[in-house]
Amino acid sequence: MKIIIMHQTVANHDAIGNDIELMYNLISKKQECKVYAQNQFNSRVEYINELEMEQELNNSSNLIIYHHSVYWEKGEQILDKFRGEIVIRYHNITPPEFFQPYNAFHYTQCADGREQTIRFAEKYKEAFWIVDSNYNSQDINNIVKSSRIEVCPPFNKIEQWAKGKPDESILKDLIEGQEINLLFVGRVAPNKGHIFLTEIMKYYCMNYNSNIKLRIIGKFDDGLLGYNNELLQKIDEYRLNNNIEFIGEINDSTLMSYYLASDFFICVSEHEGFCVPIPEAQYFHLPILAMDTSAVPETLGENQVILENDAKEYAAAIHIIYNNQVAKDFLRLHGKMNFDSRFTIDKISKKFIDIFNNKFKIYL
Repeated sequence: MKIIIMHQTVANHDAIGNDIELMYNLISKKQECKVYAQNQFNSRVEYINELEMEQELNNSSNLIIYHHSVYWEKGEQILDKFRGEIVIRYHNITPPEFFQPYNAFHYTQCADGREQTIRFAEKYKEAFWIVDSNYNSQDINNIVKSSRIEVCPPFNKIEQWAKGKPDESILKDLIEGQEINLLFVGRVAPNKGHIFLTEIMKYYCMNYNSNIKLRIIGKFDDGLLGYNNELLQKIDEYRLNNNIEFIGEINDSTLMSYYLASDFFICVSEHEGFCVPIPEAQYFHLPILAMDTSAVPETLGENQVILENDAKEYAAAIHIIYNNQVAKDFLRLHGKMNFDSRFTIDKISKKFIDIFNNKFKIYL
């Protein structure tokens, strides 16, 4: 028997790439496992080539774990030929409406990907689904039997890279500065709520003071120039150029520094299938303000701050909590408790192993 993990792209340092790599590491301890991908950027897994893949498709004793997060025509063609057991690892796909005003290709990819989700559920009726969150399961609840769906959070590398050394110059600048430091981690895209973040900053500066800075870690997409320009125009319009800084892509030690030295993590993303930066922030004892949407409340856990889409409320929450040490300590404590009880590598590994032991009698 061979277990083959599939995804269109296996990258370094992104959430799905990490999930695939650590899943591969866990499985490989007890079972023969390889990875199939059209785009191979992570050298820490062993890939299967095209010829070998074709040969393995006819072996009914094999099992494929198909990571579904993007429309992938070739991936579906492979599943159609496969004679063994199929597991679909569903990470969700952004609703296309977010991209419709900005990029036709992204819109079509998301629309086709969500249609593919429904098609998978209808075609592969014996497939088993492992979803990142209960929220993700809503997309297939009406088609897939509940007995064929399990929730398992994505594997993460938080505990690994947290053992590194932070960038001392960044720590020093943030800790010694007099500003309130807000942090958001996520690519610049329409579903991530960046324009709403500018509204929050505007109201905070208007109603309290301008002694606040938001740092956004994540890359701009050249295919979303319209959205990027709209965001930058809002920053100019609200005179926030000194209050918002785009950090771009960074390494682990730099990311750790921002988590350690910021005062709040703020997440107003309108669509998340899980949202890995939330457990990252909780691991580093960072208070979080988050929007009540998609999988965000589920990932955030109990005794945390969840708000609607009123920017004035976020501004007020920042002001109140920043000046209340008891509230900050409460959020830090319960955030770390949420991470420790649900998202450590041991907790996720146990959940994943239990699924394979109980559902497939495959002992990992």
